[in-house]
Order: sequence, then structure tokens, then C-alpha cells
Amino acid sequence: MVDAGAHRGEFSAILRRDYGCRCVLIEANPELSNHLKGLSIGTVINAALGSKDGRAILHVQENLEGSSIVAGGGVTSKSTVEVETISLQSVLSRTGFDHIDLLKLDIEGAEFELIEATPDKIWAGVSQITVEFHDFVPRFSHQRLFQKARTRLQALAFVATVMSFRTHGDVLFLNCDRVKLTSGERMRLRYLARLESRLAPYLPASL
Repeated sequence: MVDAGAHRGEFSAILRRDYGCRCVLIEANPELSNHLKGLSIGTVINAALGSKDGRAILHVQENLEGSSIVAGGGVTSKSTVEVETISLQSVLSRTGFDHIDLLKLDIEGAEFELIEATPDKIWAGVSQITVEFHDFVPRFSHQRLFQKARTRLQALAFVATVMSFRTHGDVLFLNCDRVKLTSGERMRLRYLARLESRLAPYLPASL
């Protein structure tokens, strides 16, 4: 399991406790990363998951969970720090994973470019993705970025289920080429995806 935007490790801790999975925690904030290293939950990478390897400026918020390498979110930063950025392909190389059973993305707006830029062959090895999309942030509103991300992943055999109401803050993607589903389960998931698409015009414009 890869936990991108691991914060204080709450998500990974639950999955490790309940399922015994091997966890990789990716956290850009050096303060939070040091905290994670003391928890012994899994492998900790002090970097921001992004579309490519390199460096970026992390805009640190008072609420550390909202810190982002994407500027202009409408919130004044408490401070900034230069951090490493790492692509999903490099995460696999660094950890020795040949696939990812679950990828959690809570990366404060960087998810849109990541989904677009990550090669198809990498997505083919990911079974499930749970994403907090940030298209409610003013910088990203009215651009249909969630719809573009969903279309990209659906073309790669993923089925999307929106778990949240009125936002895309909790979306699950299942890779039907990797997750064993009955025909009935696939039909229900596709029905929910079509229903969400039809309801979208009646939801707030930022969605």
C-alpha cells in the first residue's frame, strides 16, 4: 500500500493493524516525515508525490494536512520549504514493488497532474486508488479536472465510485483488470459511475 500525503500515518496505521499490509508512506513535510519515521509503520519517503522527479516548493499551512506543492489554493502559507518530488514510477523503483494493491492520494491538488502524467503501464499495476480530489479549491474550480482524471483512468479499465456527497473528496477507483469482481458487481459499479455522471450537471458548478 502506498500512502501519499501520509500526514501523521493514521490511514496506514489502520491498514497495517487490520490487514498486515506492507506500507510505504510518502510525506513532503519534513516535520511530519520525521514523526512518521518514529512510528515504525512502514517505509517513509520524505518527498511529495508528483508527476515527475525533481524539486518543488512546499507551501506549509497552519493546518499541516493542507500543505501543498501547488501554489494559489486561496490560503496564505505559514512558511515554505524546498522538498523533493518523486514520481510514482520512482516510488516503485525505490521500494522494489512491482505492483500496488492500494494507492491513497491526498496530495492537495497535485493529483490532477499526477494522474495525467503517470504512464499507462504504471497504472496497469495499481489495483485500487482512493483519492481526495481538490477541485473545490478556487484555483481548480470550473475546469472539470475531476472529469478529465476520471476519463483518463476509465480508459485504463478503472471504474470510479464517488463516496462523498456534493464534492469529489472521497473517490474510489477499482482496476477491473486486477480486482476480481463478479459480473454483477461490475454492473453495479458502472451503474453508480453513470449515475454520478448524470447527476453532475445538477451539482455545484465547482464540481
